[in-house]
Amino acid sequence: MSIFDLFRKSPFIAINEMMKEVIECTNRIPELYDAFIDGNQEEVERIAKEISNHEYQTDKIKDGIRQSLPNSIFMPVARGDILQIITSMDAIADKSEDVGVLMTFKKIYVPEGIKNKIKEFTNTVVNVVEQSKQVIEELEALREASFSGPEAKEVVTLLNKVNESEHKTDVMQYDLTKIIIDKSEEMNCASLILWLKIIEATGDIANAAEKMCNRIRLIISQ
Repeated sequence: MSIFDLFRKSPFIAINEMMKEVIECTNRIPELYDAFIDGNQEEVERIAKEISNHEYQTDKIKDGIRQSLPNSIFMPVARGDILQIITSMDAIADKSEDVGVLMTFKKIYVPEGIKNKIKEFTNTVVNVVEQSKQVIEELEALREASFSGPEAKEVVTLLNKVNESEHKTDVMQYDLTKIIIDKSEEMNCASLILWLKIIEATGDIANAAEKMCNRIRLIISQ
């Protein structure tokens, strides 16, 4: 079934299909980090390639949605809102791909005491995306309820959980960044910069998920 066929039913059905590919990207982040920390560059490259393949599929669906998106005033939500949702969704996949690409550059020093914090950080980032996926899955029911009533309240509760989880990633990202900087004398400049970029890109995954959800919150509040 083409994206155009999906849009005949609802734009949110097509968006849900796009989110499935996004999840395929982010679900590989923890194992990507495990391979990177273990110094298994061959495995890093394999996982990074898988993420890139799913990011490409995400792009294809995004382009299909944009091309099929009507300008009709009878759209359930504003065209600009839908474009903002899929742009933020695409950013989740893009940042996941960025993490993989950065890790393929070189094997670098892993500071002592960072492994457990990284695992907690990556799991929380993935959880933010999983929670935002739940929001996307509720959009069709929300449309049928005209973005109001009990359905809207349920989605707002999910949105609040996304905001709370994303805030946790911000705190964890700060702590990890501080550890890396404190250990900077133990590594060369290239490794320091690469670590900082990897952590930043990982945090940006959660930021993009929250941005997507905030756009949905705005639709509900209108």
